[in-house]
Amino acid sequence: MWKKHWILGCGISAAISAWAATTAMGQCEPILLGAYDTPDSARGVFVSGTTAFVADETSGLQIIDVTDPTQPALLGTYDTPHKARVVFVSGTTAFVADGASGLQIIDVTDPTQPSLLGTYDTPSSANIVFVSGSTAFVADRYDGLQIIDVTDPTQPALLGSYDTPGHAYGLFVSGTTAFVSDYMHGLQIIDVTDPAQPALLGTYDTPGFARGVFVSGTTAFVADYSSFQSIDVSDPTQPALLGSYDTPGLALGVFVSGTTAFVADRESGLPIIDVTDPTQPTQLGIYDTPGLALRVFVSGTTAFVADGTSGLQTIDVSGCLPSCPPDFPGGGVVNTMNFLAFLLAWSSGDPLADWNGDGNVNTRDFIAYLGDWAAGCD
Repeated sequence: MWKKHWILGCGISAAISAWAATTAMGQCEPILLGAYDTPDSARGVFVSGTTAFVADETSGLQIIDVTDPTQPALLGTYDTPHKARVVFVSGTTAFVADGASGLQIIDVTDPTQPSLLGTYDTPSSANIVFVSGSTAFVADRYDGLQIIDVTDPTQPALLGSYDTPGHAYGLFVSGTTAFVSDYMHGLQIIDVTDPAQPALLGTYDTPGFARGVFVSGTTAFVADYSSFQSIDVSDPTQPALLGSYDTPGLALGVFVSGTTAFVADRESGLPIIDVTDPTQPTQLGIYDTPGLALRVFVSGTTAFVADGTSGLQTIDVSGCLPSCPPDFPGGGVVNTMNFLAFLLAWSSGDPLADWNGDGNVNTRDFIAYLGDWAAGCD
């Protein structure tokens, strides 16, 4: 019996490898679906279900219904005290990095009536927030990484901090490791197993100015101003370059969905890059947004771009993704073999099983894939 299972596992593993190798596509054509002109400058976006949350500088938090992405509609707003730069949503709580006013924590249970829960005044200027469980991590520009306990969001409390050498502009947390894009000092990799005592694991000095970072499996993808860098972080003490791609504009933010990377490239809009082989990133397509693309978030087959004074842009990127994602690892039919293949990849922690693109392979990915698999493909 064990031999039968071993042969089946080998067959599925080979199929997964073939699926990964065939996800590389030719050129794709992203298509504008709709837009919402926020009152100030859209700096950050986070999508939860059918709701987009936009950090809109002096106009604070804008909450937008994107049930129909061709007709985004305002639900509610919350005017934060300084300049809302980035927002991260966990459950019914929105965490806003609000520049000189630090971290603002907002109840969005009723998106038409958001209300303040609590605040934490970070020492410098809150650029980015990333929430994992009951801990908020803030990239605080001149004061590096701030780690804040938000178990009680009405009483956030500092747990610890790590003063990076440069300007902390970007942040991604995967498990017990925080990845900080630190401008002139590249990628800083920090152990946050004990948030009261964060410790440096390793660094990678990118050639440009590290502004944004997204981690998928054992690869960190860095928006490095003049280029897009893919870095092997399987050993975080020895990060190593895998590949790079020179974007046409200024790469400020990055979001990875499966084997496709979406780069917020300022004046050049949204380049879409195939990272099936991270040593050879190649452009699939590009959408030139009307403003300055500052951040991007991808949900399903829609990319949501925080486009500066042009507000929120919703873009159909279905042609830039595998035609039937739950057909894993391919074959043309969604059936039990796809489920078993995903289960094998998921149980081994394979980055391809990071179905929701949050950098972790966990139960949420299993549930997300199960929903897609049950729905099948048209």
